[in-house]
Order: sequence, then structure tokens, then C-alpha cells
Amino acid sequence: MSEQPLPMLPMWRVDHIEPSPEMLALRAKGPIHRVRFPSGDEGWWVTGYDEAKAVLSDAAFRPSGMPPAAVTSATVILGSPGWLGSHEGSEHARLRTIVAPAFSSGRVKLLAQQVEAIAAELFETLAAQPQPADLRRHLSFPLPAMVISALMGVLYEDHAFFAGLSDKVMTHQYESGPRSAARLAWEELRAYIRGKMRDKRQDPGDNLLTDLLAAVDQGKATEEEAIGLAAGMLVAGHETTVAQIEFGLLAMFRHPQQRERLVGDPSLVDKAVEEILRMYPPGAGWDGIMRYPRTDVTIAGVHIPAESKVLVGLPATSFDPRHFDDPEIFDVGREEKPHLAFSYGPHYCIGVELARLELRVVFGSIFQRFPALRLALAPEELKLRKAIIPGGFEAFPVLW
Repeated sequence: MSEQPLPMLPMWRVDHIEPSPEMLALRAKGPIHRVRFPSGDEGWWVTGYDEAKAVLSDAAFRPSGMPPAAVTSATVILGSPGWLGSHEGSEHARLRTIVAPAFSSGRVKLLAQQVEAIAAELFETLAAQPQPADLRRHLSFPLPAMVISALMGVLYEDHAFFAGLSDKVMTHQYESGPRSAARLAWEELRAYIRGKMRDKRQDPGDNLLTDLLAAVDQGKATEEEAIGLAAGMLVAGHETTVAQIEFGLLAMFRHPQQRERLVGDPSLVDKAVEEILRMYPPGAGWDGIMRYPRTDVTIAGVHIPAESKVLVGLPATSFDPRHFDDPEIFDVGREEKPHLAFSYGPHYCIGVELARLELRVVFGSIFQRFPALRLALAPEELKLRKAIIPGGFEAFPVLW
């Protein structure tokens, strides 16, 4: 009897957004599955909520695998000083402590009025465009970049430049060699940050770059680590929020009754944002976080050899009925239970408060400003950005 072929990843969403039937069917068979990745490698996919938390909090799993024979764009970026995702233990804690104050709830609250003002300005820019207009160009792409500009203390006028570099850095790249597009963009981004930090020597302020310079002066970080931290915050803080705004709006368009509930009761915005994050997180396919066990491990009765690829499927965990009641139903009034859209454990997203603020501002006000906002084409006609890790769309044409 021949062996059944392994399930293949990614498993694409229906109409770019709804959960993949293949993912749901596989998830129902258990919390962990042997699969084949796009690279052709075999590994395991964790889709259970509790099992995902266990992997992400277990020091037996490291964030980076064994170095490949060829240098790729991804390994160059992951290996850069200050890139939080590839540090572990005390080194990760040291670097995280340096940037944590910039993303504290207190610092983010101080940004709230600026975020509201930025959103209001972009709403008016969108309203002035001939219809249909590209909401991506006029809202979802510039808003996170302008907000991260304010946090870092750089000019708003720079946002298009560094957002474009961020785009290239977050593109799936498997090309080898020192001249790959992602690597060149990463180097250019670091050079930009290096120049801005020099400027802050002469003009400090209450911002992330000034905080990082203080850490360098106090011997808490090297200059290259500080540059890497700033560049990493810029990349992570931009691309995922762009995609989340677009997926969230598409969810509201696809669920008009839930949209009407939110419009009729603005106090639901916090729950609505969490439900969007739970059910419609960023990602071009059913992506996740890769981990590598240092030794042989057993998860949910499944034996996994050391150095295997273990993909923690964060989006899939949101459909675990052991944790969420009726998980396939989109409910903006759902009683909040912790989801894993921001990961878990030591690598829990450091920018979670800022991301939530931006999403609350957008979803709490956009339908008041544009009551008849709607897509200018059928959802299936949108072009998914499959090459970009967080996903999102090439364009998001709307009418109002």
C-alpha cells in the first residue's frame, strides 16, 4: 500500500480571506501534522492552540535553524545585529528591554491624538480622490508608516521612502548571494537609520531613535545593534499593520450585519479589533512562526526529531474549538479570549499596543466618515500580494 502524499503548504484562503477548507479539515484531525513546505522540505505544522503556546514558550525550540550552505536574503537579515527574531535567552531579553519603553502603554497613549490626526488627514485625502480610489495608496499603506515616523522621530515626508524599503525586505526571497533585492533593501534601510541617528545626536527628543542612542551611550547596546533594532521595528510595525487594515476592511465588507453592529455601537470597537485579529490576521497563506527543536521532542503524542522544521500556524490556532466557541463565525461582540495573532512567549510582539491603537482608530471611525464605503470590485478580483510575508493586496479600490 503506497504512502499518502503529505499535505502541502500554503493552504490559500477562500477569496483571499476566509479560512482554507483544507486547513480546517486538517486541523480537525489533530493539533499537529506532518506537511511539505513550499521549499519541498518536510516538517510539522502545529494548528492546536495549547500546543502552539507550548512550542513558543519552550526553550527547547530555537527561532533559527542550522545555517544553510548558501547565504540567502533571509539569513542575512535574520543574522543582522539587533534583529529581535533571531536572538534568544538573555541576549533577546537585553535587546527587548532597550526598545520596550518606546512601545509601552504609556508612550502609546501619548501617540493616540497623533494617530487620530493622521487618520483624519488621510480620510480627507481619500475623500478628495476621484472614485473609485485606491484605499491602499491613500490610507492602509501610509498610515502605519506615518505613525512609525512619529514614534521614531523622523520626518513624515520620509515615510514613503522607508515604507518602500520595508516592502522589499518583507518579500519572500530565496535567492542566494550578496546582491539580492531583499538584502540590498535591508542594507539601504540600515544606512537610512544610521543617518537619522546621527541627526538625533544634534536634535534629540522623546522618540525611539533618541532612546536607542542613550542605550548605546550607556553601553547597553552597540551602534549596529541599535540600528538593527530600529530597522526591525520599522519593518515589523509597518507591513503587518498595512495588511491587517486591508483584511479587516474586507471582513467588514463580507459581513455587513457585523459592520452594522459596530456602526450602531461604537463601544464594540475593541472587541471588533480583537475578532479581526483572531479570524483575519495578516498572511498571504496560512503562515506562522518557524521553530527548530534542539533535541528530539514529543508534542501531543507526535515524535519530532531534533532540527526538524516546526511551523507554528498562528492563524490556524484561532479555529481551535477547544478554546473558541463557534470559531468559524465572525462576531464583533465576541467575548474576548486571548488569541495568538501577536505570537506568545518571549517573542510576543513588542508593538502590540501600537498596532491595536492604529486598528482601533481606523475601525472606530472610518465608517462614520464613509458610511457607504464598499469595494469597487468583487473580492475575488483583488490581487493578493503572495510574495509579501504579511500579505495584503496590490490595490484596494473602493467607492463611497
